[in-house]
Amino acid sequence: MTLTLTRKPRFSSRWIAASALLIAVLLAALVSGDLLLSPFEVWQALTGQAATFTETVVLSWRLPRAIAALVFGAALGAAGAIFQSLTRNPLGSPDIIGFNTGAYTGVLIAMLVVPSLSFAGTAFAALLGGLGAAAVVMLGSARHGLGGGTFVLTGIAVSALLGSLNTWLMYKTDLGTATTASVWAAGSLDNTRWPHLAPALIALLFAAVLTALVAPKLQLLALGDDMAKALGVRVGLTRLALIACAVTLTAVTTAAAGPILFVALAAPHLARVTLPRAQPTLAAAASGALLLGVADWVAAHAFAPVQIPVGAVTVSLGGAYLTLTILLRKR
Repeated sequence: MTLTLTRKPRFSSRWIAASALLIAVLLAALVSGDLLLSPFEVWQALTGQAATFTETVVLSWRLPRAIAALVFGAALGAAGAIFQSLTRNPLGSPDIIGFNTGAYTGVLIAMLVVPSLSFAGTAFAALLGGLGAAAVVMLGSARHGLGGGTFVLTGIAVSALLGSLNTWLMYKTDLGTATTASVWAAGSLDNTRWPHLAPALIALLFAAVLTALVAPKLQLLALGDDMAKALGVRVGLTRLALIACAVTLTAVTTAAAGPILFVALAAPHLARVTLPRAQPTLAAAASGALLLGVADWVAAHAFAPVQIPVGAVTVSLGGAYLTLTILLRKR
């Protein structure tokens, strides 16, 4: 008697489809624009066989922006998955809780002190602002913990207060700094180039490695503190490490592109539908990359020759998403 075992692929088809979509979004970003290119011309530019101008368009202008959209979207998606898992709340994302607003506050204060702020200074200020907002929210909800609605409500309140502070800071600064801050606050990838993108990619790579090490423990924390402790998880330290990773992912992205809202909120929800059995943080990262990649293509080309900030597109999509979610919610 011969026993034949057939191994059924669990996630391969869905991951292949997700990978194909990401490649399609990347290719669309590289071929589209005032200079329309074919996929073959893009390949020639990538391999150094195209004309000088074509190589400049693809390698220096379009490629860094396309990579930024995918990488920043992945970072925001992963951060959203971490916060939604820790808070056990579908609204527990950095932009709703207020960490994006805190990062913006940090950048505004730094711009008031040093008007010509470098990327490293902007990133550091955004990181401090995000961590500061995180600390305030955690202290404000310490009595009730991260679970339930208290943490999210505290975050919304802190976000509102920081939003008011940001408005006051904008009025206190000079016109040039205010204009720069306003453009940054819209959330845009228009002028993304390698000199600005490279430091962000290095910082996000470091944060991604740390996130990959601690993210698997999210599923253990979901079992409850007592069970997680019984399984050997240092609950308090693990939570702090996860929050630090999520805030870092958000702050670096915010420093490089400005506050891009709703990607961190929507990506984990999309991941649960499209990649339901995959590791949640990884699935949310893939969904976030796809969301921001599509949104940036829309921002760059849907209203040509006018380009709009990608933050405006994600806010519009996020508002429609929340409205649809409320309308379809089972009572």
